[in-house]
Amino acid sequence: MRKAFAAALLALAIPAAAASAAAAEAGKVLFLMRADVPGGSADPAVKARLEALGYTVTTSGGLDGAPDPCGFDLVVMSSTVRSNQFTANRPAIARWRDMGVPLVTWENDLLDDLWMTGLRRDTDFGELETGHYFWLVRAPHPMAAGIPAGLGTWTEARTPAGWGKPGLGADVIMTWPGEPDKATLFGYEAGATMDHDHLAPARRVFIGMENNSFNRMTDTGRTLFDAAIQWARAGAKTCKVKK
Repeated sequence: MRKAFAAALLALAIPAAAASAAAAEAGKVLFLMRADVPGGSADPAVKARLEALGYTVTTSGGLDGAPDPCGFDLVVMSSTVRSNQFTANRPAIARWRDMGVPLVTWENDLLDDLWMTGLRRDTDFGELETGHYFWLVRAPHPMAAGIPAGLGTWTEARTPAGWGKPGLGADVIMTWPGEPDKATLFGYEAGATMDHDHLAPARRVFIGMENNSFNRMTDTGRTLFDAAIQWARAGAKTCKVKK
């Protein structure tokens, strides 16, 4: 009886241990977002997606009170994070811009603050009213996830999409059709030259979603999102956890 009970406990423990090991292997994500967004947001669905990919996700509702990013393998910054928090707090800009931890964001209004693009809104970064389509231009890159070059759709309906005009050191994966200067998915390898001659301290990725885009994504869109997260996460950290 006791042996049977012990065996049952062991059987229950093995899947839990395997799940814990898988999460540890995938890594820890700090998800910067804002709760109770007017009009709602897809942030809960994004969090669930990250967890389904195996990541351990910690959320933070503010930039100033967020945990030390060096305690994580990846920082994900939602478009629900208000850019005026950066504008009003210069040390906060430097903290997140210069951290040696890979970063993925979909807030186009933060691209200039993060030195991922130039400073001019509607020239260096901006928003499309209907970002339903994409033009994939760098099929061999891991962030392209094996999707062939050319025209495709990444949301199920016409929905706003952010864009940026990155520096020459960026890998541009997809653009708005007919406007190659408007990149809707791009990344910088660690050490690549960003805008302002700033060298990327770790991998940096922009994917041009808006607050609710993730809920409207096609299978292709979600595949591209997953690939962007995984490519960023695969980059090395260049900072150490403070003891």
